[in-house]
Amino acid sequence: MKNKKLPYNALTMGYILIPKMYFMDCLNQQDHEFCYHLAFLAVIAKVNYKDTIVNFRGTDIMCHRGESVMSIPKWAEVFHWTVGKTRRFFDKMEKEGKIKISPVNYWVRRIQVVDYELWVSRENNNWEETKTHSEEMFEKFWDEYHEETLTRKVDKELARKEWKKLTQKERELALSQIRPYCIQVNDIRYFKRACNYLKAKSFLDESYY
Repeated sequence: MKNKKLPYNALTMGYILIPKMYFMDCLNQQDHEFCYHLAFLAVIAKVNYKDTIVNFRGTDIMCHRGESVMSIPKWAEVFHWTVGKTRRFFDKMEKEGKIKISPVNYWVRRIQVVDYELWVSRENNNWEETKTHSEEMFEKFWDEYHEETLTRKVDKELARKEWKKLTQKERELALSQIRPYCIQVNDIRYFKRACNYLKAKSFLDESYY
């Protein structure tokens, strides 16, 4: 099967309820290379379903719901892939906005499934409604950011891509911290483009609170 980007409208036709343990057992019985889509489903199945502290080589790491802290070689074992192919797979998924990657060290990456609750929750399965709300928030952010900074509206799609990677709480902060950010920087020459403001998560800087 040719690898294609999974369309988000795949979440608009309801769910098939499969026990996670059963699905993971099926994954563990696979003895050949995973296809792209099966690998993505494996990621969803193997990330945490609740916040957990993971000990890695003597260091405690907080791993939240919808996240996983596991080495690239371990993921490669899961997919029956080479380490190189596994790295490229995660890079591709991040570019497509399906996951968010935060390096912990050279071998370990914190993998966060974007919109994890939409993939696993039966109660919140109205994707179109959620997507529309996210788009409305983005448009509001886009307009307000440029009204406050008086900068040119450029690279909108890059900004949209970064917006999709944020959690709902981060999106709310990105909106509410625009003015404090402008007051703190106080020089139009140094205002970041909207996409870079989101990518750098400038709204989380302590001085803006």
